[in-house]
Amino acid sequence: MKSIVLHLIFAITSIVFTGLTYSQYSSPESVTYDSVSSRYFVSNTSSRIISQRDLQGNVTDFVNVGSSIHGVTVHGGRVYVCNGTRVRGYDLSNATEVFNVQIAGSSFLNDLAVDASGMIYVSDFTARRIYKINSANQDYWTYVASTGNTPNGVYVDAPRNRLLICCWGSSAPIRAVSFADSSITTLVTTPYSNLDGISLDRNDNVYVSTWGIQSVVKYDINFSQAPVIVTGGLSNPADIFVNKSKDTLAIPNAGNSTVTFVNIGTPSGILTSLSETPTGFMLHQNFPNPFNPSTLIRFSISENSQVSLRVYDISGRMLLENNFGRITQGSYQYEFEGSQYSSGIYVYEISSGNYHVRKKMTLVK
Repeated sequence: MKSIVLHLIFAITSIVFTGLTYSQYSSPESVTYDSVSSRYFVSNTSSRIISQRDLQGNVTDFVNVGSSIHGVTVHGGRVYVCNGTRVRGYDLSNATEVFNVQIAGSSFLNDLAVDASGMIYVSDFTARRIYKINSANQDYWTYVASTGNTPNGVYVDAPRNRLLICCWGSSAPIRAVSFADSSITTLVTTPYSNLDGISLDRNDNVYVSTWGIQSVVKYDINFSQAPVIVTGGLSNPADIFVNKSKDTLAIPNAGNSTVTFVNIGTPSGILTSLSETPTGFMLHQNFPNPFNPSTLIRFSISENSQVSLRVYDISGRMLLENNFGRITQGSYQYEFEGSQYSSGIYVYEISSGNYHVRKKMTLVK
């Protein structure tokens, strides 16, 4: 009877988790981060709402733009968003519209990025141009008359004095526009189709999302090494964002209305192989438990498999997702760092092939 009850509890919990995960967004297109208020902003193309998500996973509406929206970015106390042939800006403190520029001759403004001086760079997906807007006086002009391929995500790479552009289409290139003379060069022609978003981590690795293999891949800053798949199994990953302060990659999945958060670099984000020989799939109880601030999560797999770890709070909000990729059979442990979370009960889940097993752990501060 106890076993049946536990299975029922986990079954009900799964339904709750799924409902919470899939109901928060509506075809999310782009993600950015407000470091002052420690919240993410997500643009939703279906609902036309910019959502805000705090670090505890609570998602609420920030502003209803009222018509089609795409790329978002934060700068100077405002959140800017692409809105058809306009770029709008909203005050971060009260969601009041304080910026509205319609770009004559534009067709489909898709993504945008802002440099330190407040210059906004906007990609036009259809016209294949890059526009530049002065956020101080709302003047604008055509910065790149033709990008060649269809431009999608853009990123200001300040240390190298350039704008990075990832492109749509087959064998999609990543290009750079020099801030010195506006010249455009091809940095790499990728083996992937339909690149959507681009971002850099604090070590200057380059991340791009691709619909072609439903993944985010990583390049070194010089594009001299083969790309590495960071996480796969996505659903039309759009304009990604790397939160450098928290080593977190945020991925809006336009295809299934979720946003995936992946740990990409904290010391606690290390998966360690153990010497034990596995006899089957097993997820062990974390140790120590209760814990403060870190604990070890140990699991075993009996065959080579794609493995992922997710951590939820007790209400079902997903706080962490780490996709380890395809790893070989064996036993492993992962150090979970809980210093940024409050005391309480959390649920951790390991997925490997057809196995999806959860256990609870308690953080006590």
